[in-house]
Amino acid sequence: MNTGQLTFAALLAGMLVRWREAVTVAVATVVVALALSLVLPSSYRAAASFVTTDAGVQLPRGLGDLAAEPGLGGLASQLGLGITKDPSESPAFYVALLNSRELLTRLVLSRFPDPQSRATADSADLVGFFRIRSDDRARAVEIAVKRLRHSLRSSADLRTNLVTVQVDARWPSLSADIANRAVALVSTFNREQRLSRARARREFLESRVAAAVAELRAAEDSQRRFYERNRLWQNSPTLLVEERRVRRQVETANDLYLTLRRESESARIDEVNTTPVITVVDEAVTPRRRQWPQRTLILLTAALLGGVLGMLWAAARELFTHWERQNPQEADALRHTAARVGHEATAVFRRQRRSVGSPPR
Repeated sequence: MNTGQLTFAALLAGMLVRWREAVTVAVATVVVALALSLVLPSSYRAAASFVTTDAGVQLPRGLGDLAAEPGLGGLASQLGLGITKDPSESPAFYVALLNSRELLTRLVLSRFPDPQSRATADSADLVGFFRIRSDDRARAVEIAVKRLRHSLRSSADLRTNLVTVQVDARWPSLSADIANRAVALVSTFNREQRLSRARARREFLESRVAAAVAELRAAEDSQRRFYERNRLWQNSPTLLVEERRVRRQVETANDLYLTLRRESESARIDEVNTTPVITVVDEAVTPRRRQWPQRTLILLTAALLGGVLGMLWAAARELFTHWERQNPQEADALRHTAARVGHEATAVFRRQRRSVGSPPR
C-alpha cells in the first residue's frame, strides 16, 4: 500500500479488509444490548381517565348561541369565552393537582396489595415497593414522592375536559392500582373541597338569618310600641310619617329575613348534595404487556448502532495503521509508554489486593 497520503479509496479498502473486526463489534453491541434488556427490570404502564365539569360563564345571548354551534365551541374556548367561573374546575387544575406534593404524599402513604404475595391481606405502601431504606421516615417518603413524580404522568384535553393519568410500575397490578387510587384521591379532594365550601356558606347564612330574625323582631317591637303609644296616629301628619317609617323598617327586615332564609335552605341542600364533580371514563386495568424494556426495539437499535460502531472501529484501525507506517518511531514510543503504564497499573492493583487480603496485625 502506498505510504503517502491516505485516500478515501484506500481507507475504504482497509475497512473492507477488517470486516471481521467490524462484525465482531456489531455482534458484541447486540449481545450487550440483549443482556441489558434481560437484566433491566420490567415496567408496566396503566392509564385511567376522567372528565371534569366545566361551568362556563354566561355569555350574551347572540354570542352564546354562536359558541354552541358545531365546530365553534373549541374556537370559543381558545378565545377565552368558555373560561370557568372557578379555576379549580378546569382540567389544568386537575393536572397540577395530580402533580402536587400533597396528593403524591397521600398516594405514597396509601397501601396497595402486594403483587409478589399470594395472601390477599398482604399490603404495603410505595415506600416499601420502591425499596427505600432509610431510618428517617420523612426522608423516605420524600424520596418516594420524587420517584413517583417520575413514574406518574398526567395530561388534559382542553376541548373535551378529559384528564388522563398514566402510571409506570414494576408490576402490572400495582400500576393499575396506583392509577385508580390517584383518581380516587382527586375525587376525594373534590368532595372535601365542595363540602367545605358548602359548609362555610351554610354557616355564614345561618348566622345572617339569626341576625335578620333579631332585626325583624326589633323592628316589629318598635312598630308595636308605636301603635300602643299612638292610638289616633291617622289624625296627625307627623305620626303618619313616623308610622310609614316604622312600617318600612319592618318590611325591609322581613324581606331580608325571607331572602336569607331561602339562601340558607339552599345551602343546606347543597351541603347534602355533595356529588363528585368528576366522572371516571376509563378505570385502569392490569396491563398484559410490559412497556419497557421493548427487546425488539432495543435489538434493532443495537444492530444499527453496532454496525455504525463497527465501521468506525475499522476506519479508526486503518487510520492508526496508516499513521503507524508514517511515524514508526512515535508509534514505538507510544507502544512502550502504553506497556509501561499497563505494568504499573497492574502492579498497583496487585498491591491493593494483597493489602486488602492480608490479615490485620
